Amino acid sequence: MNGLGPDEPTTAHSALEANLRLIPWHMAFTYGFAWIPVFVLFTRARFGLDGAVLLAGLYYLFVVVLEVPSGWMSDRLGRVLTLRVAAVGFVAAHLCFTLGGSFAIILLGQWCLAVGFSSLSGTDISFHYDTLESLERHTNFTADRARVTTIGLISGAGSALMGGLLGLINLRLAFAASLLLAAAQLVLAFRLSEPPSITRADPLGRQLRRCLGHLRDRYLGWIFLYGIAMVTLEHLAFTMMQPWLTEVLGATADKVESTPGLAGGLFAATSLVGAVAVRTVPRLDRRVGTPAALIGLAVLSAVIVSGMAWSTHWVVVPLVVLRSVQGAAGPVLIGAAVAPRVPREQRATVLSLNSLAGRMGYGVVLVLVSLMGSSQSGASYESVALVLRWFTVLAWVLVGLLVLSALIGRQGWRTERVPTSTA
Repeated sequence: MNGLGPDEPTTAHSALEANLRLIPWHMAFTYGFAWIPVFVLFTRARFGLDGAVLLAGLYYLFVVVLEVPSGWMSDRLGRVLTLRVAAVGFVAAHLCFTLGGSFAIILLGQWCLAVGFSSLSGTDISFHYDTLESLERHTNFTADRARVTTIGLISGAGSALMGGLLGLINLRLAFAASLLLAAAQLVLAFRLSEPPSITRADPLGRQLRRCLGHLRDRYLGWIFLYGIAMVTLEHLAFTMMQPWLTEVLGATADKVESTPGLAGGLFAATSLVGAVAVRTVPRLDRRVGTPAALIGLAVLSAVIVSGMAWSTHWVVVPLVVLRSVQGAAGPVLIGAAVAPRVPREQRATVLSLNSLAGRMGYGVVLVLVSLMGSSQSGASYESVALVLRWFTVLAWVLVGLLVLSALIGRQGWRTERVPTSTA
């Protein structure tokens, strides 16, 4: 068949089985960002709060530029190649963060980081689903993806704790540790094997038209809307967590004191909570359904941002620990909803389009907030509180839109999973 030798099917099957063994390790290294507890502390101390927010906003806009081309590359040229590009981007980004100090070099690092995350976005889920589909095990995707995500979150917890402790010595040590983990991810990416496919993506223009055409399915359209809101809701608390923690500790922007250690411990705790939460996804999906589960996650994120805006007292910290729940569970539910309904050669592009829309919206929000706060003192609590108040209003507006759109559109939803892959 197709000119394959007698040993080739067995070899291909072994390569796919190897993928399933390597995917958890790849996820673990992917979550190895030890700089997460210190990044905003690092940029705020050098460029002020407005500069830190601006860097974050520009990063999301960089992803907007790269998101769809990288998703199309994944569908057109292959998952493994795109994952390798992501790994190279992460290594380059961490070199900039470890060695650079000027705004320009850190901004270049943000660009490289955007290359990494945009290339990874949609491709990691599609690679996992394609591998299971080729082995005819894709009906177990939700549970298997939840298991792999749990491993990544546990790794993220360890990395965050390590980064926080290293940050107590020197903030740059957290970036250096991340560089080593990124190098390990790059090595591992070259051991992955491409799942077989008999089709490939159309040229970019036609590919985009076909992928956007899936949104005529009302259920996929609502999932797409949720994906946009999720990116914003997930990151509202994340962006302001480190400045908020300096206020909890009574520290200034230039004297972060024990903030890196506290941030590392807090991010580790949130990752572990996310790991526990994501393991409940398959059962939650069966009991209440995907839409209700996703709306519940959105409400939780809005409550967290509201709590941070309300007070900088320690009593709010346990609430903030729940920040990772939506970020952990949401992508698994979205991936499980989208992948069976979209052909293999369009999956990464559809997921990338969704991520692009969300990041574009959040990038614009961050840039606008940084401009509105330009007259504020970056070291004052009023500046942090003002941003959080704006974020709180935005969070509840998004939740209201999700609920309203679900109530209006649910009559036309077709929620059963219909495999449409032509691969």
